[in-house]
Amino acid sequence: MRALKNFPKPIQNSRGMLSAEFLFALVISASMCMVLFALNFSLSMAEVAQYIAFSSARAHAAGQWSQEEQTQAAKDKFAELTNNPVLKPLFNNSEGGWYKLTNLDVRGGGADGSTFGGDYKETADRVPQVGVRIDFVARVLDMTIPFLGSTSNDPGSDGFSAKITGLMIREPTQEECYELQIKPRYSHILKLDSRYGTLGNAGESDYKFMEDNGC
Repeated sequence: MRALKNFPKPIQNSRGMLSAEFLFALVISASMCMVLFALNFSLSMAEVAQYIAFSSARAHAAGQWSQEEQTQAAKDKFAELTNNPVLKPLFNNSEGGWYKLTNLDVRGGGADGSTFGGDYKETADRVPQVGVRIDFVARVLDMTIPFLGSTSNDPGSDGFSAKITGLMIREPTQEECYELQIKPRYSHILKLDSRYGTLGNAGESDYKFMEDNGC
């Protein structure tokens, strides 16, 4: 009986409950606003990253003397855009940055045969899957929300990532045109009749090719 007498009395009024509910709702609303802001901003930055991938692929697609120069053109365009004064603070690869673009992968087929066909189920009757691909990491989406928990299974990781791809078939290089079309074609012309090789004392080493629409 004495234990029952010492049992605390239940609260007789509900004063202050509205304030507690308001604070709880305010924290939840602010947390959801943070999530929506981070998601919307990340989608916008993904579009910017897609443009960077497209511009790099377009620079890679333009004809050059060799395939190595085409690859270097893609790398130069990627570095130019990511180091732009407006975009550089956003795509900051440091630990405190919200987003980062890394691992530029340029594949142009050609002599080395490197394509993205293995990743995108390329078949023999389709065009080669060539272009550029970069890794897009949204660290801002890796957050801990009050009362709700973390958005990631591994808090403190690099955050959510995706591969941004710009596929664009490159133009043949001057080196490829000469070795695969112009040089063999001239050799076959000489084999048609020996007189073609003596016209104007012209030989294979004296052959001059003209610029046209590729090959």
